[in-house]
Amino acid sequence: MRTLVLSLALLVTAAPPLPGARSQNACDGAGPYWPTATLAVTGDTAWIACKEEGRVLRVTLSTGGLRSTPVGGSPIAVIAGLGAVWSLDASGVISRHDLRSGRVTARIATGAAAPYNLWIGDGSLWSVDDGAGTVLRIDPARRKVVARVPVGDGPADMVFRGKRAWVINHRDLGLVAIDTATNRPRKLGNVPGDAPERLAWAAGSLWVTGRGTDLLRVDPESGAVKATVEIGAGGIDVVANGGSLWVPARAAAADRRGFPTMATLRRVDAGTGKVTTPVRARSRIDVHGLQPYRGGVLFADNTGGRLYTVPG
Repeated sequence: MRTLVLSLALLVTAAPPLPGARSQNACDGAGPYWPTATLAVTGDTAWIACKEEGRVLRVTLSTGGLRSTPVGGSPIAVIAGLGAVWSLDASGVISRHDLRSGRVTARIATGAAAPYNLWIGDGSLWSVDDGAGTVLRIDPARRKVVARVPVGDGPADMVFRGKRAWVINHRDLGLVAIDTATNRPRKLGNVPGDAPERLAWAAGSLWVTGRGTDLLRVDPESGAVKATVEIGAGGIDVVANGGSLWVPARAAAADRRGFPTMATLRRVDAGTGKVTTPVRARSRIDVHGLQPYRGGVLFADNTGGRLYTVPG
């Protein structure tokens, strides 16, 4: 009995896995590979693509309430915008979800053999056919792919600014600019790093990170690296919020294997490059989706089945 009481006491007083962050229940459907855009936010609701469970989960952030919508297949990405929430299935089908009910109201077949992630820019949905090295532009009203833009080997992330988009390739290291008025691509050059795979826009610059890649400040016109910010072995993702960039960074062992396991969450001042560390992980925490939220960030751990909020 004494042993049992002691064990229970240890459980109650054990340190949280991410001190300083709020944690809520979510889905644990990461599966044998790691989707990277499983989180979207609309107001007080977080939307999470739960690949192994075949559903999109809605979390009410203020109360922790959970609701889910079965979508069939394996949803690997979700994004909010253009009057709806959109989820991408591993088969290449995009589902449109009603913002209030979560119900699927339409489906779009992209024909992608190896679909990857979703973005919104210049009035369109965008996705990737990784096997073909192309970016897909999808008209949400006509529910069809209207352009297939060749960008190189391994397109991994996109950002948009007016009538321009930028794509980073994690295999051939290319940074490509797309004129969204014509859908014409132009390679700016190669970005240093083992696998640069995440992009953000802040303070008039592109910011790039990834496996074996520090946080790089890149000129959007020339593709030249203007500054390098030390964040650790490599960044899992990066988002901008106000004047700050938030980067979950790996330890060396996880970085070599490419796992999305976070050691530290870095906050970088986009103006000065100053780095702070709001939180450090005390146990395994994987990052499968990262979004700005109020002054800080939300991120989904689809391995541990948790949604974390880190205040600004």
